Amino acid sequence: MRITIIGVGLLGGSFGMAVRKAGAAERVAGVDLDRSVLDRALERGAIDGGYLDMAEGVEGADLVVLATPVRSILDMLPGLAPMLGGETILLDLGSTKEAIVSAVAGQAGIRRYVGGHPMAGTEHTGIDHADDGLFQDATFALVPPPEVDEGTLDLLKDLVRRIGARPVLIPADRHDRIVSVTSHLPYLLSVVLALAAEKASREEERLGEFAASGFRDTTRLAASTVRVMADICLTNGRPLLRGIEDARRLLDDLSVLIEEGRESELVKTLSKAQESRAALLGERRTD
Repeated sequence: MRITIIGVGLLGGSFGMAVRKAGAAERVAGVDLDRSVLDRALERGAIDGGYLDMAEGVEGADLVVLATPVRSILDMLPGLAPMLGGETILLDLGSTKEAIVSAVAGQAGIRRYVGGHPMAGTEHTGIDHADDGLFQDATFALVPPPEVDEGTLDLLKDLVRRIGARPVLIPADRHDRIVSVTSHLPYLLSVVLALAAEKASREEERLGEFAASGFRDTTRLAASTVRVMADICLTNGRPLLRGIEDARRLLDDLSVLIEEGRESELVKTLSKAQESRAALLGERRTD
């Protein structure tokens, strides 16, 4: 199989490295706007060859993987569609799915498409942070359109397994609802905490001296690439706004318990959160 990855940053570079390590493709090509990124991807073993021209890069590819921010994917689809061969499979790795699935449906030239989203990544970006083990043991969402042939799905499920991940089939709307709570809302809460600390630091200049591991851990996501996260927020608005409203109500409830000194109810709420986290992550309580 010949694979072309469009966008060889953290995610695309890691995908190429994982595919090449697994021996899952005859050739992996990369397409990017920056020649230095392609050169670095070659040095790191993420691709076998790099192209600045998209048409040249996707020519003869059996599988084209879109690994750019979501709105970049949406922008490139009309131009990309006529470049694809009739049997070429298109897979995107975008963090939201409904907008992309809908856009692909409007492109007559795209005949074999499946949406994808590996639940793996870091707050870092760029090819220098790519890792051939990034997808190991990770859930890899596969989001097929209403009409998709089983051969395409089987091929992609096998590829996902070969790079160490677990393929999970899920509809686009359900995927977007889930990740709005597990991924996108946590990012925004991290942003809010970082901004609240910045505001407090204007009145307390020594605040930074007391920002230890707890603060670093809970604000880590705020260090994520702004362009990527802005795209995610703007293409998953409805589920994310629902999550923000739920979080606002829960914070209001906690404020009342603290203000009125209702200790037993506060302890009950904190304990419920502790138990819920352990259950969701499959962890065993240690206290």
